[in-house]
Amino acid sequence: MKRQVAIFIETALAQTELEFSRLELFNDEKITVSSTIQNISDISKIFTDFSQGFTIPCSTINNAIFQHFYQNDVDATIDYQNRYNAYIEIDTVLFRRGKIQLEKTNLKNGKPDSYSVTFYGAGVSLKDFFAEDKLNQLNYTTLNHDYTNTEVYNRVTIDSTVTDYNVRYPLITSNRVWQFGSSFPLPTANLPDWYDYPSNNSNNLGHNDGRMFYTELFPAVRVSSIFSLIQSQYGITFNGLFLQSDLFKKAFLYFKNKQTFSFLSNNAIDLDFTSSSGLLAYLFNLTTNTLQAVQVQNSQQMITFGVTSMSSSPNTYYIDVYRNGVLSAVFTSTTTSYYFNIVPEGLEVISFKVRSVIAALTLNITITYNIDYWDDIDTFVYNYTGQAVSTATTTGLTDLAGLAPDMKISDFVSGICKEFNMTVYSNTKNVFTFDPLPYWYSKGAIVDITKYTDITSIEIERMKLYKSIEFKYQDSECMLNKYFLESPLNADAHGYGNTKIGWNYDGGEYKVESPFENLLHNNFGNNLQVGYCLNKELAPYIPKPVLLYMNKKATLTSGHIHWDGQANITGYVPFGQDSEILFETGLIPLTLNFGEEISSFYLVNNPNTIYSTYYASYLVNLYNPKNRLVKVKTILPVSLLTNLQLNDRLIIRDKRYMINEMQSDLTTGDVNFTLINDFAQVKPIILVDTPTGTGNTLRFSILFTNGAYQVRISKSGNASNVTLSSLVFTAEGYLDATVPINVARTITLTLDTDYLNGNTDTNYIIIDQVW
Repeated sequence: MKRQVAIFIETALAQTELEFSRLELFNDEKITVSSTIQNISDISKIFTDFSQGFTIPCSTINNAIFQHFYQNDVDATIDYQNRYNAYIEIDTVLFRRGKIQLEKTNLKNGKPDSYSVTFYGAGVSLKDFFAEDKLNQLNYTTLNHDYTNTEVYNRVTIDSTVTDYNVRYPLITSNRVWQFGSSFPLPTANLPDWYDYPSNNSNNLGHNDGRMFYTELFPAVRVSSIFSLIQSQYGITFNGLFLQSDLFKKAFLYFKNKQTFSFLSNNAIDLDFTSSSGLLAYLFNLTTNTLQAVQVQNSQQMITFGVTSMSSSPNTYYIDVYRNGVLSAVFTSTTTSYYFNIVPEGLEVISFKVRSVIAALTLNITITYNIDYWDDIDTFVYNYTGQAVSTATTTGLTDLAGLAPDMKISDFVSGICKEFNMTVYSNTKNVFTFDPLPYWYSKGAIVDITKYTDITSIEIERMKLYKSIEFKYQDSECMLNKYFLESPLNADAHGYGNTKIGWNYDGGEYKVESPFENLLHNNFGNNLQVGYCLNKELAPYIPKPVLLYMNKKATLTSGHIHWDGQANITGYVPFGQDSEILFETGLIPLTLNFGEEISSFYLVNNPNTIYSTYYASYLVNLYNPKNRLVKVKTILPVSLLTNLQLNDRLIIRDKRYMINEMQSDLTTGDVNFTLINDFAQVKPIILVDTPTGTGNTLRFSILFTNGAYQVRISKSGNASNVTLSSLVFTAEGYLDATVPINVARTITLTLDTDYLNGNTDTNYIIIDQVW
């Protein structure tokens, strides 16, 4: 039986989805939607739904929606280069949300016959919001802060449990080769043997001669805060339990796009026109603080401006001149009595902004507009003059936009997804959920489709997989990264944090490449870890965007850091690859390294890598020697087709599968699946050991299986003194179980999941308090 397919598209007047316009379709048009998120052919990419191109008639309704695209003399109000929000229904039931792209109009006998369109799913839709925008175009007003010695010092030394700053200052140098020792001569084991050590303490952070200056440090911004700015600026919402976790919230992006740090007051300040005088006074707008230049024949015009007084001199200041809102010229000086001239270029609006190298600098500036007029025989006739008095005080705030890495927002978001192997999907307009692949697959329901499957035409193929997969960061110019790369101990010459996993397959090689740089840090052996944005010539360089993990506050085991104008430091917040994260077994040090390396902070191998945490489970299942690629044909009822999710596990007879790809003919219900065998445990019992002699807090992820609406938690009778953070979850979250000192016991936590269809299933957490 043929299904009734309806496609609705957002038009200029639509405020809600209820006001979307329904496209008219051909009665015999075949509409096929391909759906995949993680595909074995390209495992590092996030895929989404998309349709094969299909046609719709050039009917009166469709012509009105697309505003007669085929006639370029029509002044259309829509931009045909953009995709428009849309959704598809099958028999009045929602199937997918996404966007429609108008591709072309097809003419027959010189008359418009049909439009060719394509439907794209939510993943593609997310990129449409950002276009080519870059990180420096976000509004950082909520994150900019006073740029003072005290403020930077606090953001280095205060633990996140006291003040959880969204902007920090990692100990990464861009101008000196920091060392640490009580006095000269310094230890010789801190840096590579080719380094020429100074003959004094000028670089020794443990000595007053080499003390830290706050102006040496560049800021780092919490990745989750950047996500918040993106949501605010583009009117979208990001969801997902992972985004609430320390795994994500302890990640920071290093904000450095120049070789050395120089402070300029944030967001250049508009000159405030306080008064105007003269015959041309009316051209100075005291409300908008602009000067309207005029066009006068037989005239010579000049605008002269200069600083008449300043609150502190000498100090470097900049005057930015804008013509019709576009920056035209920048003038600079350090004292008063300097005057600058610009020539108006016809009718234009001229405005001025000021910046300074120090904060809170007040400048008083006089602006004079002069017009000399000649008659037709070049005889001077008259001089018209107007003058405005203006003032401005620069702020002492940081300029995070001015320091942001040169990176497109779309590349940043996709890079974070690649880093943590996250998939992105949308079930509600402008709401996007981010889940690491292990989270996402664990939320899939188990669906038996045996009775809908054509078991007479099943194809079973060998898995065409890669023989090796390399996980790597961008190449770094940092001298320590270069030293690691060239070390004879680095037998395979891999970059720090990179790894290459091999299998016994005849396939090709594949590369998962992060857009970020992985900066190797240096540990002085006393819990002090620092980074160097210095190349092998010891010169500062501009790194690729650097991703960092913030760790808990560390205390130096010997010595202290001297800081100019502040108390010496014995405790600081380290940044690097490692961070202690609360897990099911307690605090675990995780690393941003793809592969297992000796941690520069802990000085031992850290096996809790990006690969093992986010990639391994999927690839281990994929490369199981018993795995096969299975292709089946089905006819699914509307109720199943519209509710089936790509992370659902499918059962056909006695085998369970994961969906690699599905192609759905919406009009007939024919669905062709490409499946891979699923050998992973579904909702396994969680087993945890914890000591008897000390209290411990354990954290468990509460994920909702597709179709669930709540999870209820109960504990065994012997756990009366165990504290649970919540007994009922109506949304995904974290369950914290605080287990106090006790004699040996086995604690059982029961998790009952309730579903919208009335079903309930049960899972268990077993905590053995035995050692």
